[in-house]
Amino acid sequence: MSAGIPFCLGRALAKRGGKIVVARDVRLHSPDIERQLCEGLTSANCSVWLAGVLPTPALAYIASCERADYAVMITASHNPPSFNGLKVFGKSGGKLSPADEEALDGEVSAILEEYEVDLSKCADKSRICANSEYCAASALSEEEARSALGLKAVNHRIRIAKNAEELYVGHILLSAPRLEGIKVRLDCASGCFAQLAAGVFEKLGASVRAENDVRDGACVNVGSGSTNIERFAPLVGEDEVGFAFDGDGDRVLAVVDGNVYDGDAILLALSALYRIQGKLRKKFVVGTLMSNSRLEHELASSGIALLRTDVGDKNVLAALQKEGCPLGGEKSGHILMTDRGTTGDGLATALALLEVKKTFGKLPSYTPYPTEEFNICCADPRAEFDSPQFQAKLQAAQRVAAGKGRLVVRPSGTEPYIRVYAECFAKAALFDTIKSILED
Repeated sequence: MSAGIPFCLGRALAKRGGKIVVARDVRLHSPDIERQLCEGLTSANCSVWLAGVLPTPALAYIASCERADYAVMITASHNPPSFNGLKVFGKSGGKLSPADEEALDGEVSAILEEYEVDLSKCADKSRICANSEYCAASALSEEEARSALGLKAVNHRIRIAKNAEELYVGHILLSAPRLEGIKVRLDCASGCFAQLAAGVFEKLGASVRAENDVRDGACVNVGSGSTNIERFAPLVGEDEVGFAFDGDGDRVLAVVDGNVYDGDAILLALSALYRIQGKLRKKFVVGTLMSNSRLEHELASSGIALLRTDVGDKNVLAALQKEGCPLGGEKSGHILMTDRGTTGDGLATALALLEVKKTFGKLPSYTPYPTEEFNICCADPRAEFDSPQFQAKLQAAQRVAAGKGRLVVRPSGTEPYIRVYAECFAKAALFDTIKSILED
């Protein structure tokens, strides 16, 4: 990320005016990005509220409580510590519409061009560095925070959103079930849910053991969390339910009876709860192209259809809003429950899953069709994907999979990869053939 982008985003939002809430994850460079963002935000007539370190769903909730016009989360979510990014929410913590997202992107690009920011500096890590002096600024007074940010006194519009984490926890506890007699094991990925999540489960009466439960920006998601569930799964006892969060807390995967419970399995379980609660009046849930076909078949046996969208939680949410359905999500564990929040919330999802367990006595068993996922490394995923050479390989691979499985190939929007997902309905060995074709 170019060092100019946080400032230019802040300036673009400042020109729109209103109330803007900012939070960050635990990464070492997040405070410095926050400073740059605030320099842009305070360049025009808007009020800025700093919420400190928060999970992404907590920021969305606080933005809703504050009736904010925009909220910005500084995070790279499930990615390694060297990555970072900016998630922008709209009115009261809701997702930006595609049209508004495109418009804001255009405004940021125009400001970048205006200030002649050299985008070739994207790889210059020295421009984005840790600012230890500011790491605790959210705990300071407003004047002290402004001073720690290095901003001039005229920037009096910066305020502190006090007790943001406590307000979020209170909100979660209001709708959560009691958990006496339930044992849980957590992997908090050294991220935003470290310390926070275990405290919530304990307040609800659960017996809790937690891994990677100290916030550490140097190792967030490293060998831990939802992107490393295979490391965590063997640690979960037979009498426990395991939950692995990602760095900013909007995703969760579970471990049930020794087996990994991915986002598809979670959707299947939650659909049963929503069905008996009368919330699935339209008889469908929303998944993506990456949802395993076994989910589709299991839902169908209960009279529920699976509506697929393109990959991305924003696409899932758009379908939920358009069709008036409250439940959807991604295989990655990004689950959307529109009756409980405006964005994915790993903690709320975990608690809802335990509500299923309490309601039915157990969680449904789920065995997906065999799959294989791999990445093809390339400098420009979109250009490589669109090239005639790769399209020819893709057509050949699709012919191999026809009638025997399903193949989804897409350029990553966040990393330098083309992502490949292959699914096999029978025992035929398709994966090696498909992989050799696409990697040739």
